[in-house]
Amino acid sequence: MADTVLVVVDVQNIMFETEGYVPFEGERVVKTIEGLIAAAREHGVPVHYIQHTTRGAGSEFEQDSHNWFIRREIAPKPGDTVSVKHSYDGFWDTDLDAVLKKLGAKKLVFCGLQTECCVDTTVRSALAHGYESVLIGDAHTSYDNGVLTGEQIVAHHNQTLHKRFCRVIMSGDFSF
Repeated sequence: MADTVLVVVDVQNIMFETEGYVPFEGERVVKTIEGLIAAAREHGVPVHYIQHTTRGAGSEFEQDSHNWFIRREIAPKPGDTVSVKHSYDGFWDTDLDAVLKKLGAKKLVFCGLQTECCVDTTVRSALAHGYESVLIGDAHTSYDNGVLTGEQIVAHHNQTLHKRFCRVIMSGDFSF
């Protein structure tokens, strides 16, 4: 799968350590992503991380702060690539498209957080940038928001994105 890249969106400490915000099945999702990363590496598929930050000092996503770092269990290794973004869309005002083109990507496999924000926006943008995409349906998550539960948000986005913007495939049915 020389033309495939695994894209890990915003699996950062803050997403799991903010009081009052517990991602739906968050620890299971991290384990699933960990398995996807291991499988990608085993098959020679590049792993690309997207990491959210804000411009300027003092924000909760401040670059190089504890909150900003990618979870230790799935942290980038030498040879992996990382794009830093300042909006929900991983393509907007970043080097993501250039890095993917350099890697020879035609197909992107997505996982990460937050389903209805950065995952959704980046998956939709990938289509607009000409990529075929797969969203691993049990490897993204979100929080209860007062209207919907995290579980409902994930299910809704799996249904909404599938066949319109990407293919949604569960991790047990996916292979590189």
